[in-house]
Amino acid sequence: MLKLSQLFFRRTALILTGTFLAAALMGYYLLRQMEIDTHARMLRNLLTVLEYDLRCLPSAKIPTILRQIHRDTGVRITVIAPDGRVLYESNRSPVGMENHAARPEILEAKAQGWGEAVRHSATLGVDLLYVAHRDRDRFVRAAYSLASIRQQLLRLWLKALGVFALILTGIFLFSLRLNERIGKESRRLSRSLEQMLEKKYDADIAPVECCAEFAEIRKMLQKVAKKLAKRERQKAKYTRKLKALTQRQSDIISAISHEFKNPVAAIMGYAQSLDEMKDLDPGLRRRFLGKIHDNAEKISLMIDRLALAIKLENRSFSPRKSLFELSSVAAAVRETLLQKYPGRTIRLDCTPMTIEADRDMIEHVLLNLVENALKYSEEEVILRCTPERLEVIDEGEGLSPEDREKITKKFYRVDRLSWNNSIGVGLYIVEYVLKLHDTALKIESREGKGSVFSFSLKEMHPRREDVSGTLPPRQ
Repeated sequence: MLKLSQLFFRRTALILTGTFLAAALMGYYLLRQMEIDTHARMLRNLLTVLEYDLRCLPSAKIPTILRQIHRDTGVRITVIAPDGRVLYESNRSPVGMENHAARPEILEAKAQGWGEAVRHSATLGVDLLYVAHRDRDRFVRAAYSLASIRQQLLRLWLKALGVFALILTGIFLFSLRLNERIGKESRRLSRSLEQMLEKKYDADIAPVECCAEFAEIRKMLQKVAKKLAKRERQKAKYTRKLKALTQRQSDIISAISHEFKNPVAAIMGYAQSLDEMKDLDPGLRRRFLGKIHDNAEKISLMIDRLALAIKLENRSFSPRKSLFELSSVAAAVRETLLQKYPGRTIRLDCTPMTIEADRDMIEHVLLNLVENALKYSEEEVILRCTPERLEVIDEGEGLSPEDREKITKKFYRVDRLSWNNSIGVGLYIVEYVLKLHDTALKIESREGKGSVFSFSLKEMHPRREDVSGTLPPRQ
């Protein structure tokens, strides 16, 4: 398959050659006709002058004058009678010549006054241009050899052909130059395409100087390169996200496996000890059984949290709202966690109030927030309730800005902290539950100073009709 520059060059050469040949042929026939017309007018002018002279000359001198004209101009003169007999002839004696009444130029002159024809002369054996005129009672005819016309035509045609050849040569050289530029631009665009194939989308595409079509192709290539570069960046971004997600999932599975492994190993260890130590002290036996129970509860709690996180993720969980006293729930959470974390201090500063929410969900939220504060702080934890907000305050290690942005993500953990038998879904569940109650978790924290986890309670205040009992609690 030929290149664009080769196609352009070959087709240009073919068009120029065809144009040259067509112009040569058309020019030849056009110039030939022009020469014939020019000589025909010349012969008419000659006959007009000659006829006046013939009328004034004696008959005896007419042949001498006709021969003299022939010698000077090369024009053959014939005087013909109305019946077609040749009266005078410049080239020979009229005796024995054929009757000319049927000659085409004589017939035309008899009908129209002037007659003209191009034909072969049987008398002279050459092609001649004949012009005849009816002069009163006779016909005067002039004939001129086409050979002379052809020689003059050839000279004129060669001159015109030379000029046309020079023009075509200039056009050919221009097309050759244009062909080189097209080849150069096509190679430049090809290199740009090769760079795009090598994913070098930011490589500059050189400006096009050849023609508007290539400039348009360059613009389109630039647009395509930008789109491909953008797509490549998106692809790289998605690839990084996928790798990070894969790594994250691997870490999560590893962490979950680790967190389940500890309580399972503890249960197996205590159970084996109970099985092997038949005479174990009853107090120690109860202690071992308590450890087994505690670790089983940890496993159950982790499974429940995973199940709840999955339900929330699948949007298959909705709150069952009712009216209840928030301070009583806060007090119950405090008592539960004090039993789990003996020796710790949880200060309850909660204004008595009734809210409308899912009691179990709100209790779960308080348990998570207060337990997180206990895990990551060795100081007193404050649970404060006002009509506007609920706050859990600790003076622990605090969070960095980066951790503060990500801590509510599912399975996220702060790297410098231990999981403490947590699988990283607690705050994710808290945020989702609060969202179901039309409020949001707010986190304020400073590294080394502590944290405040809070959410608005205004959205949970019951309507007056609900408090008065005119409307049943909304389910």
